[in-house]
Amino acid sequence: MLNRTELLFSMFDPKGFGLEVGPSYNPLLPKCRGFNVEIVDHANATALREKYRDNASQIEEVDYVSDGRSLLETIGQEQRYDFIFASHVIEHVTDIVRFIQDCEVLLKPAGRLVLAVPDKRFCFDALRPLSTVGQALQAYAEQRKRHTPGILFDQVSYFCTKAQQVVWLEPTFDDVSLLQSGEEAKNMAEAVQVDRAYYDAHAWQFTPASFRFLVKKLRSLGYIKSGEIAFHKNEPSQLHLHEFYISLTKTAPVLEVSDVDLFKQAEAELREIAVDRGGLHLNSKAAALRHQIDAVNQQIEAANWQIQLLAARNEALLHSTSWKLTAPLRYVRSALRRSA
Repeated sequence: MLNRTELLFSMFDPKGFGLEVGPSYNPLLPKCRGFNVEIVDHANATALREKYRDNASQIEEVDYVSDGRSLLETIGQEQRYDFIFASHVIEHVTDIVRFIQDCEVLLKPAGRLVLAVPDKRFCFDALRPLSTVGQALQAYAEQRKRHTPGILFDQVSYFCTKAQQVVWLEPTFDDVSLLQSGEEAKNMAEAVQVDRAYYDAHAWQFTPASFRFLVKKLRSLGYIKSGEIAFHKNEPSQLHLHEFYISLTKTAPVLEVSDVDLFKQAEAELREIAVDRGGLHLNSKAAALRHQIDAVNQQIEAANWQIQLLAARNEALLHSTSWKLTAPLRYVRSALRRSA
């Protein structure tokens, strides 16, 4: 089984020239290990080392500081990179359509945008509803540069922990609790209406299938040029269940999965989370019962096939020459049995 780094490296060529967005103190492609990358982050290296003192040694020099301008305006050079990698960044952006568009312009024609995206089911976004294409288009139409009061209200109001952890593996809502009050959420929403400072938030919430649908739909509608070339979500037996990975490129073929099937997959993903452990047990029993039913159906199908085969053989025998020639013998045998 590949570890996280190996899996992500399988989705693009890390030997190329790339941009890592917002690595903070945990870069996937550290320059000190020879990776040919540039870094864009929300602060310079000095400020980041002060902010993350316990991990200061892992923070590298920042090439571009994001100051409220778009990513394209910040970098300022088209077709510069072979790849762009962003881990747990896209859920923070104010305008998700513009972010992908900017990456497309910054990338070379065959370049790849590789994203590690949080799965909202296994982190503090668990209680928030899924983001929609319409919400993304609304932010794009507004050319949004700041998170809205509504988004910041939801960020505070819905923020939850599970057994005091912000990410987890168990697919239940047991031990989930809200961290802040409605009054605190109200205060945040009101503050942002009078304060022009930037307030960070998770603006977007996805399951794996719902994000794939977003990308597919934005591409089919002409808002972005990139499509999915590689995708991976972690299974329950694996770590990093709280995230999934996708690689996008302008040369990707059209995704064969239909829109309605992606909708169904997203709904199924939401239903994988039980309200409590008792529900999880019931889900397990239901899955076992479905397995038994499938096995019985397979046996019935095999029996029906056997019956059809025997019927076909019988029909062939009835119309054969040997059957007709031996008819008198069968008649005599039947008569002798009756007389006996």
